[in-house]
Amino acid sequence: MLIHLIVSIGLTCSAGLAICLSDDANTTEQTQRTAEVQKAAEAPADAPVSKETDSPAPPAWTLRYKFLPDQKLRYKSTESVTLDAMVGENRKVDVTGIEQRRVFTVTSVDDANAAKFTMQYEFVKMQVQTNEFEPVVFDTTMKPEEIPPSFRNTARALQGSAPRFWISSLGSPLRESDLTNGGAPTSTAVARAGNVTVTPRKSESSASDIQQVSATTAEPNSQTPDSARTDKPEAVTAVTFLMPLPEQAVEIGETWREVIPVSVRVTEDINRTVNILRTFRLESVENGIATISFRSSVEAAIKSPTLRSQLIKATPKGTLTFDVERGVMLKRVINYDEMVMNAIGQNSVVLCNGSSTEVLLEDGAE
Repeated sequence: MLIHLIVSIGLTCSAGLAICLSDDANTTEQTQRTAEVQKAAEAPADAPVSKETDSPAPPAWTLRYKFLPDQKLRYKSTESVTLDAMVGENRKVDVTGIEQRRVFTVTSVDDANAAKFTMQYEFVKMQVQTNEFEPVVFDTTMKPEEIPPSFRNTARALQGSAPRFWISSLGSPLRESDLTNGGAPTSTAVARAGNVTVTPRKSESSASDIQQVSATTAEPNSQTPDSARTDKPEAVTAVTFLMPLPEQAVEIGETWREVIPVSVRVTEDINRTVNILRTFRLESVENGIATISFRSSVEAAIKSPTLRSQLIKATPKGTLTFDVERGVMLKRVINYDEMVMNAIGQNSVVLCNGSSTEVLLEDGAE
């Protein structure tokens, strides 16, 4: 009987001890919760959220051209542009077509991954047709006596020495004077070649921020073989066949810009420089391939229809695809669609539309 009583007392005490411990634990937990609530209430409204609750940051992509010594980049480009001018009942339609294959060879690469290139034409075909007349055609397989008179100067220019030029890893042109003794671009060159600014997604410019006007001088990256116009070993001006990349990493939806100076003729003796503002936007990155869109506008309003008509081909829009890992441009598409009123007289209309496509040729493809 005594044993049963002792056991009963022991169980009762154990149960009581468990209840006491439970009550103490509950009291401690409630006290902690109360302290946390008070602490949260006292915290400023703009206090940072705990890292445990932060949403993951969106990925940012560093885009760079990656040049290698002796690397050869072969691009095939085609362009078709229609220029339609109407004054009253008079109308003139010029359709220009260009097909070419160019080979860009890296002759050296410096420590900053700026590359020195040479450029050669493998093949060029040009065609111009006015109204219903027979098109005038030229290609580089023609014998000298077969070349139409209107293309003989072009044919001679294409026979000149291959131009040589420097391009930074951002795709910007560099001059020899931009390089230090060690071969790296100078700070001035970086500032000029890096004439590209990045705008975050949340503060993209609205349409009202950019003056949209019609535009006609050749597009700065036009497929016309302008580079062949020099027969000097070193190109007089810095050139590039690539579009610029942003200096810092960008997220999907972020933009960057470049400014392109274009000369227009005001009078027979006076020229004026007009800045073209080109805006790029990273649209997506899928399987290591970045898709980038771009659009162009004239930086300042131009009221003169004559000057605007000279810029009708200078404000295209389009897309390019870029292999992030390899650091090469795979494809570029440029679209033209502009109209200028009263450019060549009262009640006149000048229309320009067309497109050009440039594609990287892999493994000897034609």
